[in-house]
Amino acid sequence: MSHHSLKSPEFLRNPSPALAKMRAEGPLVRVKIPLIGLCWTTTTDTAAREVLKDDINFARNPANAGGKDISRYYWFLPRFMRPLTRNILSLDGDAHKRIRAAVDHSFSRAEIDKLRGEITQVADHYLDQLDTEKPVDITEDYARLLPLDVISILLGIKPKLRQKLARAIAPISKPTGVMTLLTALPGLYKTQHLLRQEIQTIRTNSRAGLISSLIHDDTNALTDDEILSLAFVLFIAGHETTLHLISDAVFAITEGAEFNAPTSLAIEEFMRFFSPVMITKPLFVRKTHERFGQTLKQGDKVLANLIAASHDPARFENPEDIQTERRPNAHIGFGFGPHVCLGMHLARAETQIALERLFERYPNLERAPKGAPPIYSQRYGFRGMNSLKVNLKP
Repeated sequence: MSHHSLKSPEFLRNPSPALAKMRAEGPLVRVKIPLIGLCWTTTTDTAAREVLKDDINFARNPANAGGKDISRYYWFLPRFMRPLTRNILSLDGDAHKRIRAAVDHSFSRAEIDKLRGEITQVADHYLDQLDTEKPVDITEDYARLLPLDVISILLGIKPKLRQKLARAIAPISKPTGVMTLLTALPGLYKTQHLLRQEIQTIRTNSRAGLISSLIHDDTNALTDDEILSLAFVLFIAGHETTLHLISDAVFAITEGAEFNAPTSLAIEEFMRFFSPVMITKPLFVRKTHERFGQTLKQGDKVLANLIAASHDPARFENPEDIQTERRPNAHIGFGFGPHVCLGMHLARAETQIALERLFERYPNLERAPKGAPPIYSQRYGFRGMNSLKVNLKP
């Protein structure tokens, strides 16, 4: 088995050479992933799309592929985490459709457009707090905070609780292995405890927001554990994509990438090029079958490699170049098929507004020190800046 690392500094800075080597081996190659073990991963756009849309041969829950239920699959997690493992990302078929149907409308393009005014207010609030007299960390002081606030607004969580949640969530997105995962457990416990308390409060006193809608709309019939796991996923997955996309885009713009109207085109290109979420969660093979010249056995784990798809020269011309006016740009950075990212319209709006407001104020923003190399997070599967220091120049 060839060794392919998706977290080395060399890969994160320039993935093209490694992705080309993987493609040369075939549409499916073997990789070893921390905490997950030996997996297959796709190497082309076509292979990724085929795997992601095929819910007949692939399952999100290993119980549907001859294995243990997802809540028992991650045996090393403490008991309080069990309800959180059975979330919208790990459900199949009707179970997934039922949860998705309950929230799809709230994340539609039309509903997210209604939030643009509040997203702008959040962006301006955090920009007002940045110190223009010294370098600031765009990742920690802006890109991380904005999506957490916006998710709180969408869920209907009151401002007083938002800061507690933000502090509890901060360590969760940083684990890079077993030992660092252990350090995140207190934050995980605190987050689920605060969210469970908030669900009980809203059950008694209705208010605006998605949580209240899910509780008080009898047509949804979601349990408290289902609402908790959904809110948890929205906080964790919902803020990480946007966090990394904003900081990646700021880095690209300081490197000379164009950011002109319509800025929506640039957002799509930044998403394609950087692929902040590089790989999907494991899909489990339901039954043994042949695929792309390989024998996939029941229970095998398969990852859709989104960054490989987004850098596939068979799909994109000059994929190693950032072209912010690229058309068409049919990337699958937000996934594909039944589990396509629920919050993709929200992530697009947040990133567009965050960048527009930032560069309207500071069009000459530059990295500190100028030309400093990127410091990438070492969390497996993500391509985002651990830190991005900039000088704010009007």
